[in-house]
Amino acid sequence: MTALLLFIIAAQPAPVSREKAVELYTATCQVCHGPEGKGSALMKGSAFVGRKWKHGTTQAAMVKTITNGVQGTMMLPFKDKLSAAEITALASLVRSYDKKLKPAGAKR
Repeated sequence: MTALLLFIIAAQPAPVSREKAVELYTATCQVCHGPEGKGSALMKGSAFVGRKWKHGTTQAAMVKTITNGVQGTMMLPFKDKLSAAEITALASLVRSYDKKLKPAGAKR
């Protein structure tokens, strides 16, 4: 039983730091969504700040959007490029850019 528990614990991906999430954002998201999610001249309507969110504001909605992309838009899926932990960290980072949203996991 102890060996099984250790295996399960070891199999859990380590959380991704905010610093690593910022690196991932800079490399994969910033060209379209702009620095700190403020939008980009390249992609109109892609800001996370100062406008209504198109695909949901919850952590789960953000993870889904990053994972699967949005068909018919320039938002590509990242499920084959990033780990689940990296996608979760990116979702938290992106949500943090909009100061009107509560941090993921915060009680309402």
